[in-house]
Amino acid sequence: MARMFLLKLLLEEAHALDKLEMRRQANQIRSLSLLTRDDDYVNVYRLSKELIDQLEQELLPLVKITKRRGKGLSTHVKVLCTLSFLANGSYQKIIKENIRTFISQPSASRCIHEVVEALNDPEIVKKYIRFPQNLQERQILKERFYRKFGIPGVIGCIDGTLVALKKPADNEERFYCRKGYHARNVQLITDADLNILNVDPTYGGATHDSFIFNHCIIKDHLEALTNAGEEVVLLGDSGYGQRAYLMTPISAAEDNSPDAFYNDLHSTARNSVERTIGLLKGRFRCLLVHRVLDYHPDVVAKIVIACCVLHNMCNRAGMPALQISEEERLEEAQIIAEVQRRQTRDLPSNTDLAMGQIRRQNLVNRLWRSYHN
Repeated sequence: MARMFLLKLLLEEAHALDKLEMRRQANQIRSLSLLTRDDDYVNVYRLSKELIDQLEQELLPLVKITKRRGKGLSTHVKVLCTLSFLANGSYQKIIKENIRTFISQPSASRCIHEVVEALNDPEIVKKYIRFPQNLQERQILKERFYRKFGIPGVIGCIDGTLVALKKPADNEERFYCRKGYHARNVQLITDADLNILNVDPTYGGATHDSFIFNHCIIKDHLEALTNAGEEVVLLGDSGYGQRAYLMTPISAAEDNSPDAFYNDLHSTARNSVERTIGLLKGRFRCLLVHRVLDYHPDVVAKIVIACCVLHNMCNRAGMPALQISEEERLEEAQIIAEVQRRQTRDLPSNTDLAMGQIRRQNLVNRLWRSYHN
């Protein structure tokens, strides 16, 4: 009997200690609001307090509500946990220490999955990542590019970037880039103000940028607009095939020639997509090529889209830009260049290439005349 009584006391004490620990965790969670300056929020979460509050309200209907009173995590803490992970690229075990909530790793994992899934809701994505849908919207983009870079008809710039992931269990060959390295190859189309107009994270790192573009819906859309007589152009690097609606650099252009003048303008304007990628990965360091996301490829694709949504939110709100370091930029460029050497380009047909070269030469002549007038 005495032994049973002692066991009961021990269980009650353990239960009391558990409740005390839960209250301590709750106090720690509430202490997150002690960040008082926007700079603090931006440094830790990349969003200002006002933007975090706005994001929380938008995601509130999409994030599961805990039904058991006094237990579980609020939407606010789930959002902060996810933002911390995306911003720092740290593993979940480190996140719980960074935000000082003492959230368990399984809880942190559930937070990230829930919030990333919510950020991939079609209505959220449509609100923040929008390719121009009509002539008026395209005209606004064209005028912005022309004012900044002096090239007519341009609505955006296109490029691909790698996002590393763990070796997948299925279809490894689609993601294999080099020994011990697997990734998603993410296609981005951006405007003159470094906003993301379109993102396609569905392809593996073994796929060349040109193949992704040649099989995306945007290509068909631009082709239809061009065939209807509208001047509408993307700018891409030499990895893409020249087309009537996709302008690439001219190789071996002579100094001080019309071709060289075109290349200079093209390079300056196209740099906007490279800058956008730098800002995106500077803000959300989980996307850096040397940070391996320990998730299934489908989840990695959703993380990419979530970061693009948040990037556009930050851009529109004028959040400070966080650049990757020069060392990180060089590492990114080196890995991507090495991977691209292993990939096979998907070139346009001879007819499409010839039409594209004619359109590009017309543009070269037009820019050269404008320069001398």
